[in-house]
Formats: sequence, C-alpha cells, structure tokens
Amino acid sequence: MRMFSFGHNWQKYSNTVLNSDKMLAAKESVAELLGVSSLKGKSFLDVGCGSGIFSISAIQLGASRVVGIDIDPIAIRVSRENTKKFLPGTNAITFVESSILDDAMKSQLGLFDIVYAWGSLHHTGRMYDAIATTGQFVKPGGIYILSIYNKHFTSPLWRVTKRLYNISPRLIKLCMEYLFAALAAVVKYVTTRQNPFRKERGMDFFCDVVDWLGGLPYEYASPDEVIAFLKQKGFKLEKMIPAKGWTGCNEFVFARGY
Repeated sequence: MRMFSFGHNWQKYSNTVLNSDKMLAAKESVAELLGVSSLKGKSFLDVGCGSGIFSISAIQLGASRVVGIDIDPIAIRVSRENTKKFLPGTNAITFVESSILDDAMKSQLGLFDIVYAWGSLHHTGRMYDAIATTGQFVKPGGIYILSIYNKHFTSPLWRVTKRLYNISPRLIKLCMEYLFAALAAVVKYVTTRQNPFRKERGMDFFCDVVDWLGGLPYEYASPDEVIAFLKQKGFKLEKMIPAKGWTGCNEFVFARGY
C-alpha cells in the first residue's frame, strides 16, 4: 500500500503555483530533451502523469495521441482539471487510473512513439519490472524518456527518512519539511552553485521537497545500471543528463531498436 499521496501534492502544486509560465517551461523541457520543435503526428504515453502537465505539453507540441496513466485517483482528477484549464474544449488526452504494471494495460493502450516516465517508476516498489514493462510500450524506433533517482551512499538513509516522515503526525511532518527545505537549498547550492529555488520543467521547490520527503516506495540506481539493463532490452542510450546533486534524478533518453 502506498504510504504517500502523490496526488495530494500534485493537487497543491496545481492549485497554488501552476500557471501559464510553468506550462510553457514544461513544454519547452520536453522539446529540448527530445531535440525537436514539434511532436506533430506522434503518439505520447505519460507514465505517472501526476498533474498532467507533460501530457498537456505533448498536445501543445502537436502530438496526435496522448495517454496519461497514474495509479493515484487524485492525480488523474487533477490532470483532467488541468487539461480543462490549459486546453479548454479539447478531449485530446485520455487519462487512465491504473498501474503500468497491470498486465492488461499493454493490450488496452498499444504502442507509442514516445514514452515519458519521469520520476515515477522508482516509486512503484518494483522499479526494474516497471522499467522493463514501460519499455514494452515503445514502438520499434521509438523514444523512451526515463528519470530515475541516482544511487549514492546516502540513499539508504533517505529511505529511513521517508519512512519516518510518513508515519509522523502532521506537526512533525511540517517541521521535517521546513528543515529539509533549508538543507536541500544549502546542499544544492554547494554541490551545483545554482539557485535552488529556480526549478526546471515547470516544477516548484517546495512541492518537490514534500515529494522527496514523502515519496514511498523509493528505489534508485546508478546510470551504468540503468543503461546496462535497458541495453539488454534492446534500447540504445541517446542522451543522459546526470543528477544535479547527490541523490537527484539521472535523466535518460533511449531509442528502441527495430
């Protein structure tokens, strides 16, 4: 059973900070990562769609078919609400409440030109199964975008911290959030020399803090482990962006062979 509601955090993000500028940043991040200006005629699967902003971004970039999938019913509801807000009058996105590990999903959804699984598969409790299964949705010659927590010597400590956060009363959670926000800001600045409050992809610093503290299940892998695993599945690494900081996410763009 999930101990942390990602949907509640996405709902707060959507209600408090999501605006047209954030949406523009999300859209530009997808285009930049793929190295394109348009997804015209492409199909796009958003695995762990969260707030739905990357599903929306795919439509704004011209994708012809977009599906967002998330196991959290609140995330699905928030995604639909955001679609109505930023793409009024359109039914171009299908949002599905389900696990990507559900065996029925492949036959129901089919294959996609682009599969986008950003920061979601390491929260399934079966990360490698999820990576492999999600890869099966990529068409031959298609693109698999993946973001996975970096393995670091502090990673086991963070698992303990997350468990403590999830079992704590609300007052303790608030204290942990403020303490961790301060720690995260200092560590990010020291390790990257970048403004910790300037977020990419349309994200928000404090929502990310809560996500990081609460996000269970929690798994991680080194870049070499992810690359070697997907090489065995017929994928070739096209691009990798290493984590900014110790335990952030490594970003991967893989191409599936024919």
